[in-house]
Amino acid sequence: MCGDRQQTLAAPAVLSGVGLHSGRPARMTLHPAPVHSGIVFRRTDVHGRAVRAALDAVTDTEGRVVLGGHRGVQTVEHLLSAAWALGLDNCVAELDGPEVPGLDGSALPIVSALRAAGLRPQAAPRRTVAIRAPVWVRDGEAWAAALPAAAFSAAYVVTLAPPGPGDQAATYDPRRDAYEETIAPARTWGYERDAAALRARGLALGASLENTLVVGGAGFVNAPRFPNEAPRHKLLDLLGDLALLGCDVLGAVIVVRGGHRLHVALARAIEAQGG
Repeated sequence: MCGDRQQTLAAPAVLSGVGLHSGRPARMTLHPAPVHSGIVFRRTDVHGRAVRAALDAVTDTEGRVVLGGHRGVQTVEHLLSAAWALGLDNCVAELDGPEVPGLDGSALPIVSALRAAGLRPQAAPRRTVAIRAPVWVRDGEAWAAALPAAAFSAAYVVTLAPPGPGDQAATYDPRRDAYEETIAPARTWGYERDAAALRARGLALGASLENTLVVGGAGFVNAPRFPNEAPRHKLLDLLGDLALLGCDVLGAVIVVRGGHRLHVALARAIEAQGG
């Protein structure tokens, strides 16, 4: 979210790893793209099937964001978060399978790859949506709001069940906070007690203590990178899900106990408001 002109990559970038949910090896090559292309995912294993990162392409939000159904792509949120924060508007993400590489469970390796490739300004203005009136969405005890403001900021509250620390909060203001230092390093997280059920549904098959912060029966199983790593990662996911709007957001966003389903609902409410 920087600058007034659209940007693409100056050179290709390659990232490889294991899919957090599929558990399968995954390779992603990021290519430059023309103005107004957006972020487009193209699978080379299904005859070049392509899907653009947009709200109308979302087909599942359980534990990750899926675009384009069972022949589409999943776990796109970390790439979209890094792209949105760094101001990468147009890119083709070429994948050899159904999932973006999970890497270390954070967006930091993606940021490093984008920095190494470089960003190139393009001859078209960036699109912006301004929150004109408060927007609210709710999902049980979880809720999210977007409020009018001169610039983007976000605040997030999570509740880590006992023996976790309870409520934790994190904030992000790109005018003050460096994304790659405060948000990008935060890893995906979950409860040890949920692992078997997730894997029975075909989720978290690639999760490990190397790429996931795990909350166990006596607190954190592995050491967190930040005392409040959990809400920082939720902010990371939130930015990626809001990126599905395809534009910058001028407004203050607050989320309490949310997840991908709530984030996407908020993005759709913002889209419906226009601006």
